[in-house]
Amino acid sequence: MPGSPMIGIGSALRNARESRSKTIDEAARDTKIRAEYLQALERESFDSLIGDAHVRGFLRSYSQYLGLDPDKVLSAYSKSEGEQEASILPEPSQEADRPSSPLHAINRSRSWGLASGVALVVILLFAVSGFLSRSHTSPPPAPLPVDPPSIMPTGPQVTIGMIAKHEVETMVTSDGQQVFSGVLQAQEARTFEGIREITVTIARGGVVTLRVNGEDIGEPGDVEHPYSGTFYPPSPSPTPIPKPGGAP
Repeated sequence: MPGSPMIGIGSALRNARESRSKTIDEAARDTKIRAEYLQALERESFDSLIGDAHVRGFLRSYSQYLGLDPDKVLSAYSKSEGEQEASILPEPSQEADRPSSPLHAINRSRSWGLASGVALVVILLFAVSGFLSRSHTSPPPAPLPVDPPSIMPTGPQVTIGMIAKHEVETMVTSDGQQVFSGVLQAQEARTFEGIREITVTIARGGVVTLRVNGEDIGEPGDVEHPYSGTFYPPSPSPTPIPKPGGAP
């Protein structure tokens, strides 16, 4: 279409290709469309191509390759072709036989110039925003967690204080994790904290004084047998104290 104003298709294709850092030769190799045909599309030299069907096919393939919306590209092409065909037909005028003054001719020329400028701006805006809409889509929102994580207590709920009367081998487990295993010396004091439970195992009962959650429970067990007891956080009902002679 030599001499006709650019409708924005060519610049949109060229800008999309350059944003992808592709040369005409690379695009021709990828799309299997000859390089001179792609150059004609970017120059909007549609008349130099072999027929309207080929123009539409090349536009669809090239726009898809560049990430543009092929339907919008073809719609703009169809509108431009329709507008040019309409401009070829004579426009009826009720003032054809009426002599026009020079001032009237100047005003009519200015009106047509203003209308043409507005139409060109609208077409260019459509080419820049509409064609590239698919290349600048917003990222999908991040999925929300289905189940929020459970909130665990932040501070100790069980406290055990130990004072050995005599040297004794002892093991302490807090919330399923072993936190102490060794020999307590005579008069040695230890304190252990946990969230859910604490288990105390003593090689010989009756030789360690225990204080559970601030309450003295004496020296559980007897020296003839090992002692083992598990203690939990305070509850409205009294916490049962393990009886002497627990399982080793």
